Amino acid sequence: MSIGRIESAITRGHALLVVEWDDGHRAEIDLAPLIAARLALAPLGDPDVFHRIHVAEDGWSIEWPLCGIDFGSAQLRRWADEQSGEAMPAGRFRAWMDGHGFTLDNAARALGLSRRTVAYYLSGEQPVPKTVMLATEGYDKRQAA
Repeated sequence: MSIGRIESAITRGHALLVVEWDDGHRAEIDLAPLIAARLALAPLGDPDVFHRIHVAEDGWSIEWPLCGIDFGSAQLRRWADEQSGEAMPAGRFRAWMDGHGFTLDNAARALGLSRRTVAYYLSGEQPVPKTVMLATEGYDKRQAA
């Protein structure tokens, strides 16, 4: 799936973004856990700063000019998909592998993927799609049977 440009972005509450892309997809993204986990994002904890958001002129990011923070379209879509259950967070994929004692090769064989694809998921270079998330759940069910 190709990630498009951001058409609009608004804030709600203390750390909620509502983003709409040019493909018509609209999502709410809770930034609270990200703000809490990353010192560099601390300025967004100030409501006066957080609510001064705008979409970049080219539509490929949202920005907070007062503090120099911006997020790209693809990253926002990934967070939206992870929070809605449409994608698996890389950390959860890593935990699944660790729970089974899998190497890259073992995980690739178990899921019918290439070693390179598994490496991309672990590094966060590519999002872990819903199909792979469901495959990990199916693998676990088979192992439990």
